[in-house]
Amino acid sequence: MLVAAVGAAAGWGVSDFLAGMLSRRLPVLTVLIGSNVAAMVLALLAVAVRGVAPVWDARVWPAVVAGLVGLPAMGLLYRAMRDGSPAVVAPVAAVAALVPVGWGLLHGERFGFGAGLGVACGLAGVTLASWPVPSAERRRTRQLANLCGLGAALGFGAYFVLLHEAGAADQFWAIAFARTIEGIVGLFLALVFRPRASIRFPVMAVGASDVLADAAFLASAAEVLTPAAVVASLYPAVTLVLNRSFLRERLHTVHLYGVIVAVLSVACLAR
Repeated sequence: MLVAAVGAAAGWGVSDFLAGMLSRRLPVLTVLIGSNVAAMVLALLAVAVRGVAPVWDARVWPAVVAGLVGLPAMGLLYRAMRDGSPAVVAPVAAVAALVPVGWGLLHGERFGFGAGLGVACGLAGVTLASWPVPSAERRRTRQLANLCGLGAALGFGAYFVLLHEAGAADQFWAIAFARTIEGIVGLFLALVFRPRASIRFPVMAVGASDVLADAAFLASAAEVLTPAAVVASLYPAVTLVLNRSFLRERLHTVHLYGVIVAVLSVACLAR
């Protein structure tokens, strides 16, 4: 479970890193549409190769709603990363993790002291790792980025829960349904707004990383949602490290503490 959740965090972290870079060179809508169409194609190829018919019952609807929620959440995140730092736009992951944590507790999920400490450390770690820091940006622009980040957080939290619920029927088809809805909406937006087209590999890589992260998350959350969602929500730490490694962005002390606490969280949940 833990390995898959770490894989999900890595996949979403890489996706956010690439999207953050692209959103500063390309229109946000171009990145959003291109990545989601690529994710749709990859997800449909996966279920076609697998050769298992979809399950047509009420469990399909959470995946459909997840697709409708996920697309605007990603758009808000890419907008926030364009206006702020690609690594830190607001305490996004902390709020995103709280949604599945609350859902799990309401549905009877309980864990011992070690796991509880791990969840607490995970929430603290992602809060510190994504904590906004003073910068030379205009205050209004920074506030708008924070609001977009908060909206993205609520959307991602709901996406975690909806994808988990749909995965009870079939994990592969849950991802395919969600990503197909996002891809269709993306194509509709392309027809309406006609953004500058781009078939660059990094745009497709954003979508591919998202799909692989979805699969890893569902594999990790098959039995218990809360610990898997907390570990998977550590993706801002991955994005932060990538920004530090490739873009040479300064690692603020508070963010370093967040990464350390996040690692402690994984260690507690692995017990």
